[in-house]
Formats: sequence, C-alpha cells, structure tokens
Amino acid sequence: MCLITFRFLKLQPSDTAYPRFKSRLTQSELERFYTVTDVERAYCDTATRSSTTRLGFALLLKTYQRLGYFVTSEQVPNTIAEHVASSMGEPYDRENLKQYDVSQARRKHLSAVREFLTVKPFGDDGKALMRQTFAEAALTKEDVIDIINIGIETLVRHRYELPAFDTLLREARVERSATNQALHTQIHDALGDAGRIYLDNLFVVGDDPRRVSPWNDIKQDAAKPTIDGMRDLIERYDRLTELASHADLLKTMPVIKIKQWALEGNSLDAASMMDMAAAKRYAVALAVIRQRLAIVIDDLCNIFCRQMKRTLHSAEEALEEYLEDNQEKTDEILRRFAVLETLLNSSQSADEQLKGVRQAVTARPDLCEFSRLHAEYGGKNEFRFVWQFFKPRRAEMLRILSKLKLESTSQDASFERSLAFMLENSHRQIAWLSLNGKGNITLTDNDLDWIPEKWWKLVTGEIKRDLVPTRINRRQFEACVCLQMVRELKSGDLCVIGSDAYSDHRNELVPMEECERTRADYGEKVGLPVESEAFIEHVSTLLTEAARQADKSYQENAYFNIINGRPKLGRQNKKEIPPGFKEMDDALRRKLDSMGLSLLDVLTDTMQWIGWGKHFGPLSGHKGKLLEEDRRKILTVFAYGTGLGPTQISKNIADVSARQVSFVNQRQVTTEKLEAAITTTINAYNQFQLPRYWGDTKRAAADGTQWNLYENNLLSERHIRYGGYGGIAYYHVSDTYIALFSHFIPCGVWEAVYILDGLTKNNSDIQPDTLHGDTQAQSAPVYGLAFLLGIKLMPRIRNWKDLKWFRPSADEVYKHIDDLFTKDAIDWDLIACHLPDMLQVAQSIRAGRIQPSTILRKLGTASRKNKLYFAFRELGRVVRTIFLLEYISDDTLRQVIQAAQNKCEGFNNFAQWAYFGSDTIEENVREDQLKIIKYNHLIANLMIFHNCHTMTQAFKELEAEGMKLTPELAAAFSPYRTHHANRFGKYELRERDLEPIDYSVMFQM
Repeated sequence: MCLITFRFLKLQPSDTAYPRFKSRLTQSELERFYTVTDVERAYCDTATRSSTTRLGFALLLKTYQRLGYFVTSEQVPNTIAEHVASSMGEPYDRENLKQYDVSQARRKHLSAVREFLTVKPFGDDGKALMRQTFAEAALTKEDVIDIINIGIETLVRHRYELPAFDTLLREARVERSATNQALHTQIHDALGDAGRIYLDNLFVVGDDPRRVSPWNDIKQDAAKPTIDGMRDLIERYDRLTELASHADLLKTMPVIKIKQWALEGNSLDAASMMDMAAAKRYAVALAVIRQRLAIVIDDLCNIFCRQMKRTLHSAEEALEEYLEDNQEKTDEILRRFAVLETLLNSSQSADEQLKGVRQAVTARPDLCEFSRLHAEYGGKNEFRFVWQFFKPRRAEMLRILSKLKLESTSQDASFERSLAFMLENSHRQIAWLSLNGKGNITLTDNDLDWIPEKWWKLVTGEIKRDLVPTRINRRQFEACVCLQMVRELKSGDLCVIGSDAYSDHRNELVPMEECERTRADYGEKVGLPVESEAFIEHVSTLLTEAARQADKSYQENAYFNIINGRPKLGRQNKKEIPPGFKEMDDALRRKLDSMGLSLLDVLTDTMQWIGWGKHFGPLSGHKGKLLEEDRRKILTVFAYGTGLGPTQISKNIADVSARQVSFVNQRQVTTEKLEAAITTTINAYNQFQLPRYWGDTKRAAADGTQWNLYENNLLSERHIRYGGYGGIAYYHVSDTYIALFSHFIPCGVWEAVYILDGLTKNNSDIQPDTLHGDTQAQSAPVYGLAFLLGIKLMPRIRNWKDLKWFRPSADEVYKHIDDLFTKDAIDWDLIACHLPDMLQVAQSIRAGRIQPSTILRKLGTASRKNKLYFAFRELGRVVRTIFLLEYISDDTLRQVIQAAQNKCEGFNNFAQWAYFGSDTIEENVREDQLKIIKYNHLIANLMIFHNCHTMTQAFKELEAEGMKLTPELAAAFSPYRTHHANRFGKYELRERDLEPIDYSVMFQM
C-alpha cells in the first residue's frame, strides 16, 4: 500500500487579515488600486532620476498602499507590474527591476514613500505597540488568528509599516502564552495550599472500586430523564456545588479564557491533567467545574420540564379513558334528558310530572355524582387527573425546585411567592393550607391570579373567581405550581441563576443606550426605518400593497381560486428535463465512473487542494506535534463522519490504532474547529463557476432529518412524526446545494426556534438573505424577528389555508379575496410601542451577543407577562400575511420555494449516504453527538466540492469533444452524485497525482 505524504500546514497569511496580493484581479480593480495618480506621478518625478528607478518607485508606492509593507518587484504579479508601468508610460523590464531591488536607490526610496504616505517604519516603538496590543487582545481572544488581526488593525491605525508575517505570528504566540501564564498564576496564588490540595484530589482514583477518578465523574453527561435519573442528577448537582466553592476566583477572568480552559479540560483525562503545569491545571479544573455545574442546572430544568410534560400527557390519556369508560353514563344522561323533555311536554298534571322528574333523576345515583363532578370541574378537564401521576415524581420534583435559584424577570413576582409558599409547606400533611398560615410566607388573593381557569376549582375549592379564597388544596396546588413552572421557564418569566439555557436573556442584550446610538446605522443595513411612526407606515404600506395586488391579479391567476370561502391552489406543472440531458448525464457518468474514486480519496484530494485540516490542532493553541499529522486527521474525519468509528478504522487500515484516531478527535477537534473546516470548504466551493447555474447564493433552505440515538440520554426523544428514539440533524443548505450550517436538536422541539441560527452563525462567503423551510420552520414570532434581522422567511407551509390572514385595518374590504382575511385587524399601536425593545433584540443578535434560538425559545410560549412575545407575534402576523399574499399570487415563487426545499431534503439523504458505518449515533454525550453531525457535514461538503471540481473538468472535456453545455443543461445537474464513489472494500490512502484546482474554468455558454 502506497501512502501519500502530506506537507505540513502551518498558519498562513491567507488565514488572517494580513494583506496580500489577490490571485486574480479584474481590470476595474487594476485601474482602481494600481493606477498612478497625477499627484503620485509628480512626487515620483521629484524623487527619481531615471526611467528604471521611476518604475521601481511607482511599484513601491502602489504596492505599499495595498499591502502596508514593502515587497520586491519579484513578489509583484506581472499583471500589476505591467499595469503600473502602463499608467506611468514606462517600459516594463523585469531584469531592470531586479537590479533596482538590490540598488542603493531603492533603500532611499523606502524613506521617500514613507514620507509621502506619512507612515512610520516598524522600529522599537512599533514593536512595543504590537506587543502591548497583542497582550491586551490575548485577554479577550484565544485564537492566534484573532490576536494577529487585532495587531494588524492597530499598527495600520497608528500608521506603522507592517512587519513580516512570521514576526506577527511569533509575537502573538509569545504574548498569548505570557497572558495565559499570568492568569493561571493569579488563580494558583489565590487558591492557597488548601484549595490546591482539594482540587488535586479530583485526579486521584483512590478506593473507588470502579477505578475511575472524581474528575471522570465530573464530566459525565446526564442519563435518561427518569425518576432515578433525577435522583442521580441532584446528587451530581450537590457534588458540583461543593466543588464550585472556589469557582468565584473565575469572576475576574475573561469569559473567552474560561470557555477555552473548559474546552481543553473536557478533552483530558485525570493522568493528562496531572501532567499539566500546576497553575494551568487549577484554572482548567475550575473552568470545567463551573461549566459542568451550569450544564447540570440546565439538565435539572430540562428533566423537570420533561417529567411534567409526561405527567400532563398521562393525565390527558386518563381523561380520554375516563370519558370513554363513562360514555354509557353520558348517553344515559342524554337519554334521560330527552325523557324529561317528553314528560314536561306531556298532558300530565304538575304533580305527576314532578314525580316523574324525581324518579328519572334519582333512579341512578351514579349519574348524579357524575353530573356533579362534570359541572364542578369541567367534563374535559385533564387537570383532575394530574395529581395521581404527579405523586410518584413529587419528592424529586420538589427537591429540584428547592435546589434551583429562581428569579422573576418582571415586576410581577406573584408566581415566585406562590412557589416559595408551596416549598415552605411541602412537609405538611394537611389537605388544605390557609393563605395566612403559620409560616414565614403568606399569600394574598392577588398572588393567585396566575392560576389557570381549569385549575381554580381544584386548587381553591371555589367555583367563581370573584370569591376571595382563604385556603388552597395542598396537593392540587403543588401539581398546579409545577405545571405552571414549565410555562414560566419556557417563556422566560422566571430565570435560573447559574444556568445557561434558562438564564436571564436581558443580561445578554446590547444595552439600550448603545442600541439607540447605533440604531440608525442598523436600519440602513437591514433596509428598515427605525422610528416607530415611519416603521409602522412602511410595514402597513407593504401589507396594503400586497393585499391590493393579490386582489387585482386574482382573476388572472390560473392557479388560485376561492371556492365556498376556502382558498385552493392548483398543482404546479413539473419542470421539464431540458433536451440533451440524458446524453450529457450518461457521458458524465462514464467519465466519473472511470476515476475509480473512493470516499477516502475525496478526503485526501481535498486536504491537498484546500487544506481543511489546518483548522485542527491542540486545544491549547500550541503547534501540533503529531507524526503523519494530516493522515491522522483524514482518518479521524473518515472514522467519525461515516459512523465506522476508530476501532473499525484500525482494523482496516495499517499503521494506525484506534487510540491514535480517538486522540485526534478528543485533543484536536471541536465543533468550532469543524465549523471552520466546513467554512473553508464552502468558500472554496463558491469560487467555481458551475454552482452559479445551480442556484442563487442569496437563498437557503432549512430542514431536519432524524438520526437514531440510544434511548438512555437527555437528547434522545421519541416523536410520533419520526418514530423511534433519536435527535434531529438540522441543516441550512444553500440554493447552490452546499450545506452552510448544521445543528443537532431534540425531536420534540419546534424547528422554527433554530431556523435563524444557521444564518447568524454562518461565517462563509455565501450569505443568504432569503430562507425557506417547511411547516415547522415558521411561527408568527419567527416571522417578526426574521423581518427585523433583514431576513426574508419564505417557507413551504402545509396548512397555509388554516392560518389567519390579517387586514391592514378593519375597514379594508377586497373584491375577490376578502374571504381570506379574519375580522381582526393588526394592533399597530402594540408594534409601535415595543419597536425599540424588538430592535434591541435584533441588534443584539447581529452583534453576536445572543443567538436567535435563545430568544425564540422564550417567544415560543405565550405569557401574560411577556409583552415582547405579543409584539413580535403581532409584527409576525403582518409579515406572514404579506408572504402568503405573495405566495398565492406568484407561481414562480412557489416553484423556487419547492426547488430550494427539495435541495435541502436531497442533502439530508446525501449526508446519511455518507454515514454508512452505522445506523445509530453511538455517542451518549451531547457534545460528541453534535461533533458526529459536524464530521458528517464536513464529509458531505467535501464530497460536494470534489464532485463540483470533477464535474467541471468532465464538462470541459465533453465540450472539447463536441458536446454543447447550455445554461439549462448545467442547471439540471446536481453535485449530490454518489454512483462513482466507493464507500466499501479496502480502505487505503492512495498516492494520487493531483493538479492544483483551477477555479477560473469557464464554459462556452
């Protein structure tokens, strides 16, 4: 077996903002950046004497203006040098320029150029500024690339010449190391001897019969959300809370450093931690403890919500069973009621009628009791059955609530007081609690306003709400509070201190004062007025015009009709296959099949072409020291991205062990690094010409597909939509077929919560502003938030006929489409009142302070206290109505939406084709599950990139052979081709003779 030898991929200037010449320049760019101006030409004439030095001086001047540092003429591309010579009217002679590069005149000209541009050489002052900047940047940035970029920006701003890239790289690493060492030492000294001994005990196995250290237990993920799982999780919470007694030392540490330390610590076992320098070990240990405590708090909240969801579901099933079992009683009551009506309408005397009524009513006492309960509690009130299913969970549920530190996010603290009252009295055995009891906490009738209508009689014993209750049923109150707790957490009305997912999102928003200063600029970027009055006028005009246009074009619309008040869209015509497609496809298939390609070849080729492996490296940020580094990175991606796993890889490929593969996964690869590799692939793919025929880079679609999981973990959930236990891999796929972002979410979640994350987290050159999806990809608040973010949400909605359509005003009437609209009108005052708050959320998302899913989770539940929810919902109603009006009026738009969604669904199948080694994600840790999705996403994108390249070459060859490629033919092809790539058989990294990628290949169309 002949193995290919890879070059070492170190950090390159192209990975940073370090200026460099573009590989290809358009004529307009040449003229804009490299044409010598009259002022520059005049200065050149005064600074030079001969024709050769004159051209050399002009090259120095123009290249410095673009680069910020001096280069020799040999480093200047011919096209630039020729253009500068042409603009100067000088002959272009490379040999003369080479002599100029080593002449005394050039050394003098360096000073002249600096004087003309008012820049300073990179001397001692420049070095001091660079080091100071790097030291400050290292406090808030961990990636060397980010630190270098900040240094470049600072040097340019202070008018310093940029040093060599290796100088920047070396100094950035030195300053980062020094900064980290200083922070480690600060924690080390603050811990004291007792604290250091306490933490070191975490890495000792001791007498544990399992032969694992406490450090291993700390990093374990939560198990299945059962009652036993709750008990174990509470014990872990207590243990971590005890360990976190020293975590206060991290309060003064930069957040980015804590995240980096935790990331590194999670990848290391106890032995590796003990091998680490002591000062760093303590910082890493505290960061992991703090992170794991936040995760456990989130898990406690999630398990609590899931258990209450199961309780409610069981109560609903019990209600259905109760109604079914008592159907005979219901039928009998109705029959007797009919008898009573007949009796009362008879000619019998009043006494005889009364006797007959009494007999009909009292003959069946069980019917009387059934009717009484039905009247008191409501016949279809599932809450009557909650307690019997809550009781087995009660102890653990109340323990969880007693552990969590809860805080109201609004001025209304009535539920918070009710919760405290419930916990204070949870040990009592009596059935009814007095609101003015013996405890420290008492309640007023106003504190019970949050109780839902169906619970009122069960909790207070009162039928009418206008009667002031004096007591509450302890059992029913506990069940009611716990169910309401779920709503409070999901709506964000209550936050959990120390949590990540359930924290107070207001702390993550950009301050309102800063938002007000930058609001005008934000409005320009997203194309929206930001003043309330102008915004309302703009949006209402959009809605009015869309409605009038749809009404006007109704009779000309061959696909849309309103029949008996119900809208109906005709079936779209299937897009015809262009002539010659089959012949071209057969020819392409023969060329691709002849390559004898394997999936490992795809990874090997793309590693050489675009170097995606450069993003993987030690989590500490130091240089990698692995032997055959690129080979092990390829095998790691192949092992985890295909589902084969490291053990199977070691059995099928020589000279690599399972430990070597898993080492790279644990120590050098994170989800962030995988996303960076994916972004590199997308950016390279975007340089090809072929994707331009496949779709519009400004459009993307989102869709999810189920991946099987083992039942025993928190993310795994059974859902009727998919069947079986699993999670959802949620992809955002460009209209040009390549996937931009991936996420892994629970089955039961409404996918619309995550639909905007893919665009805000997408850092590639492909930046869509229009997003498609399916029915699960939309809700009124999502439409509202997307609109404020400058994103056009255009999903394919299955139940679009059943959605409410809103008029601009109540007096608007339409000739043809009036039946579409509800009688309700938009509450424009509500939108205007809360527009600054909604814009604050949008600006915070754009600034990267908060993710859309964070806010949408809280906007997914209606809450009387959450006014922002109602404002986003009202704006979303407007935007959704505008879209629906466009949807029914434009057949081309519907075809575009359908095509985009089909591409996304095609990617789902393509990605799962690549995951051929298993039908289940075998990891139980959530972070590792997400990494599997990212590995697979990377492989799928690399396959798409490779297919695009080979199809480009094949089409070019077919053109040379006489076949004609038209835009229509090119558009009919897809890079989701798998017939030519072998997934099975003998796995080997083959030595392949590869030519560099030529992105400039053009077709004769």
